Amino acid sequence: MPQDFSGKNLRGRNFKGQNLTGAKFIGADIRGANFTNAILKEADFTRAKAGLQRRWTIFLVTISLFLSAISGLILILASFWVAFFFTSDNIKQYTIFPSVVVLIVLAILFIATIRQGLGAAAAAVPATAAGAAAVAVAATGTGTGAAVVTGAVAGAGAAAVTAAMAVVAVAVAGAVAGAVAGAVAVAVAVAMAVAVAVVGAAAVTVPVAGAVAVAVAVAVVALGIYVAWRALAGDEKQALIRTVAIVFAATGGTSFRNADLTDANFTEATLKSTDFRTANLTRTCFRNTEKLDRARVGNSILADTRIRELLITSNGYKKSYVGANLQGANLTGVNLNEANLKQANISEATLHQANLEWANLTETQALATDFTAAYFTGACLEAWNIDANTKLDRVDCRFVYRLENPKPGTDDRERCPSSGEFAPGQFTKLFEKVLNTIDLIFRNGIDWKAFGTVFNQLQVENEGMKLNIKGMEDKGDGVIVVKVSVPPDANKEHIHRNFTQRYELMAVRLEETDKRITFLEGLAIQQAAKPVTIEVKATAESNSTGNKSSNLNVARDAIGSTLNIGNIEGTVTNTNNE
Repeated sequence: MPQDFSGKNLRGRNFKGQNLTGAKFIGADIRGANFTNAILKEADFTRAKAGLQRRWTIFLVTISLFLSAISGLILILASFWVAFFFTSDNIKQYTIFPSVVVLIVLAILFIATIRQGLGAAAAAVPATAAGAAAVAVAATGTGTGAAVVTGAVAGAGAAAVTAAMAVVAVAVAGAVAGAVAGAVAVAVAVAMAVAVAVVGAAAVTVPVAGAVAVAVAVAVVALGIYVAWRALAGDEKQALIRTVAIVFAATGGTSFRNADLTDANFTEATLKSTDFRTANLTRTCFRNTEKLDRARVGNSILADTRIRELLITSNGYKKSYVGANLQGANLTGVNLNEANLKQANISEATLHQANLEWANLTETQALATDFTAAYFTGACLEAWNIDANTKLDRVDCRFVYRLENPKPGTDDRERCPSSGEFAPGQFTKLFEKVLNTIDLIFRNGIDWKAFGTVFNQLQVENEGMKLNIKGMEDKGDGVIVVKVSVPPDANKEHIHRNFTQRYELMAVRLEETDKRITFLEGLAIQQAAKPVTIEVKATAESNSTGNKSSNLNVARDAIGSTLNIGNIEGTVTNTNNE
């Protein structure tokens, strides 16, 4: 009988490697629990609360506050270099060029961080500083140029490090303990900035220098806050900061690493600071979960923001999932009306009662996919790949389209049926007949030499697997569909992909070969049209019968070689003009 842990306090419990198939954790507190390598098939985690235990939260917040303090200290260095070049003595000695260069480099750093991300901006700082310094050297002389190099590189480098520290601190604090910890981290950073401003103002005698120091300190902190906010909001440009924050936040949190969560249910669960790396998430339900974007998901399907949002909200209306990996996803009841799933992989996924009306399923891989009671009216099914394990029971469908759009600018997509509507159950019967066929679509006619060569290669490589051409349809405008039957246990996706790739390569090779042959034929004709000089040398000997035999050698100047035709036997008549 499955174990029932519903509503229990399981903080920090160790379930590592245990078989908990079908276990119930409804409403349980599993913060800090360890489910590494556990078998959790069909387990129910509805409304469970995962994440960090309180002691780990305090520890990581302390770390983030420490980083904030460090960033404030580094601000002193950044502000010092700026203030240094704005003092009256240095302005008199070096002119204002060094100060301007530092500010320009910092401005470029800020702009690049906002537009391209902190990593790209930090990489651009050395080149920017060197370029600005070179300009200043040319304008003011060697001594000033050296000062510019030192000031620009040191000031901009310190500012870059400061921004990174502030960003990491705020992002980690926010990811770990929410808005309260984030606010505390920000408060510490701002306090350090104010301290820097006071130190900068006291260290210089020119009011402008103190004001510049304050402005730089506050600007760097503000930049850190902005980048942290964008990172936590899922901005791909700040992915580096987000990754670092999540790694920190998941340390000590609930671990499902390498666990088997097939058909598990996390509906309405809180999954912040949870580790799902290398877990089996086949048909795992994440509907209405909270803070799944703060979980450590590795390379699973949850890493794609589009897929994660679809799994949580079940709303993919008019959205694009072209080429997306949805293999094994739990898409029960999702709204994919008018969605674009072209070349997507939904194999082994469950779309029970899903709305796929007017969706584009062109070249979609749907092996062993469960479409039970799904809605298909108006969907485009060109070259989609299904097999004997694809479930089409009780599908609701009035008509579908067989081609995506063969004629640009038109809507002639080959309606099926051509007129009227499917009778109840007719859609399922129609596609059950073609489960063991592959549709090979050629949009620019067929090169039959390439087709035959590749077709034979596939049969040989698949140990004589029987492939038969069941029929061919001319769709017009050069579009031809060849239907090939395959054995029931054949890997249709593998065969289709291999044939398509090899056919394209073979067609190109044959085209190149034909061009070379045409060129050589033209060359031969051109050579044959040149004048030919033939030299004939004949030697005649009399024999008893009065006949004469000769050896005839023919030489063609155009070729430059001698062609021995052999012996010529018969009567040779010599004509003497005398």
